[in-house]
Amino acid sequence: DQSGASFRETVGSVYFELADLLLRGSEGEAEPQKREATLREARDTVELFKVAELEHYFHDDCVQAARSRVTGLEGVSKTAAIIYPIMLSDRLELLVSLPSGMVRKTVPVGEEALTEEIHTFRRFLEKRSTREYLSHAKKLYGWLIQPIEPLWASAGIDTLVIVPDGALRTIPLAALYDGTQFLIKKYAVATTPGVTLTDPRPLDRKGIKVLTLGLTEAVQDFPPLPHVSGEVATIHQLFGGTVLMNENFRMAGVEQELKTQPYSILHIASHGQFQSESKDTFLLAYDGKMTMDKLEGYVGLLRFRENPLALITLSACETAAGDDRAALGLAGVAIKAGARSALASLWFLDDQASSSLVTEFYRQLHDDSVASTAMALQRAQ
Repeated sequence: DQSGASFRETVGSVYFELADLLLRGSEGEAEPQKREATLREARDTVELFKVAELEHYFHDDCVQAARSRVTGLEGVSKTAAIIYPIMLSDRLELLVSLPSGMVRKTVPVGEEALTEEIHTFRRFLEKRSTREYLSHAKKLYGWLIQPIEPLWASAGIDTLVIVPDGALRTIPLAALYDGTQFLIKKYAVATTPGVTLTDPRPLDRKGIKVLTLGLTEAVQDFPPLPHVSGEVATIHQLFGGTVLMNENFRMAGVEQELKTQPYSILHIASHGQFQSESKDTFLLAYDGKMTMDKLEGYVGLLRFRENPLALITLSACETAAGDDRAALGLAGVAIKAGARSALASLWFLDDQASSSLVTEFYRQLHDDSVASTAMALQRAQ
């Protein structure tokens, strides 16, 4: 078995070299249709690597099964821009899908310098007492958003769907800063592990059925989460559904609920850890650790229904700092479980802050005038 780094270096280099050749080849293509076809081929090459990377993380081919059912991301929304950054050793390539077609922009910053800046931004962003992160948020905005923003200036774009790669998966892109305001002030921001990996159909608001799992007590050497009770109460007040709290939140009970009831949202307010290796990744139940395989087994029961699980929310979980393979697991949990979207934090937040954000997110989601889960999150943030 190879380590995460060597998998990316050995296997990844093949895909990225081919993508590089295709991107360079598109430059000499005079005919717009042929040029766009070459850009799509370059993107699809990187997309295949993302599939291979997720399969390597989970040690199975669950991802191919997920891909087979997916409707393409493009064409779902006329007000979304899909941004596909490709980090190469000597430059950053930005492929942007707009309702009018695909456009390419090249930024002269190599993967090493970009990754270093991303890690610095993340480190300062976690430091809650200062605003040292702002200059780094601005630098990253200048590389990732500024060069392409003019492309959709008059297109009425209100949502950015970003397909992050490598270290970009470890930062909240909503926190990039243009010098005046944060990206989240201007757009709803969603990220996806791949354009062919997630089902982008909007959440059906009629008949939402929620299963809420929560731990407020200290169990298995993990500290209590006192604010979870208020969070769970609000969600139940808004959407009803079933609540399994503390000693009722046992793995057999979760399996039973998911087997017998057609839930559309699964909310887990409990400790969770996402690590470089999927075997070390788990969500805490009252009676043990729910691994990704277990979760897939439970939620997988729903995936072949006409309406599979629409949303998994993980409140109080954390990913290993700056580790893009751990962040891969966070994104992969939705794919592995056959859910259409996931909401989670990149690091362990203050329990109270996390609960108030999540509560507001559900309030916004309950409002029929809010068009999407991305928009509900934007308003809550």
